[in-house]
Amino acid sequence: MPPFIEPTGPAVDDATVLAGYARDEPAGHSPRFHVERPTLIVGRTFAAAIRVGPRTLLVRDDLPDDLAPAKAEVEEALVGAGMTRFDEQTLLATPVALQLLGLRLSSWDLWGVDIDEAFANLRAACVADPPSPFA
Repeated sequence: MPPFIEPTGPAVDDATVLAGYARDEPAGHSPRFHVERPTLIVGRTFAAAIRVGPRTLLVRDDLPDDLAPAKAEVEEALVGAGMTRFDEQTLLATPVALQLLGLRLSSWDLWGVDIDEAFANLRAACVADPPSPFA
């Protein structure tokens, strides 16, 4: 389970970390959020989002009650980066969360900029198929 590494980069505010994660750019860490590629961590131990493609993310739907407001903050940053929620509590997220984080009982929403690309990235991540450099 995370955290696997200590947060790196400059200390910044939450909004900067989230905006950087949404754009897939390094942005430092805050007291609440940091990034452990490809995962956004909240509260130092809980996965809040997983990147499954350059512009495709899974956002955790079932954060503990004390961290639940973080989901809205993550979603706000994704909307600001031009992303849309395409699927709520997507079932194909379970194998991804299990492979990457060892989370069997978690629920995730699918976000991205293009619905076809988002589902293609999700299916590839589900079977641990790395994207082709020629796609």
